[in-house]
Amino acid sequence: MKITNNVSELSIMKAYCKTCPFKLNEKNIWQNVTLANSVIERNLFKSQQICHGSESINRKANNRCKGYYDYAFELYNRLGLKPSKNLI
Repeated sequence: MKITNNVSELSIMKAYCKTCPFKLNEKNIWQNVTLANSVIERNLFKSQQICHGSESINRKANNRCKGYYDYAFELYNRLGLKPSKNLI
């Protein structure tokens, strides 16, 4: 599915969704390292991850993934990309 709107204008989740791969587990590591690394590889410098937990029934993108955004925020900031942080 290709999203034609400016994804950077979508709000970012305030909290991690229940199944977010970037959410820390009881050992203080991502709850799904393999999936988190896949999301990073797919999105870094190319796009923003949409939170699958916030998609509506027709899979319309509603919000950006907090986990991925938090991971990439510092890198984007250091590169001067001035990431927006519109939290919902």
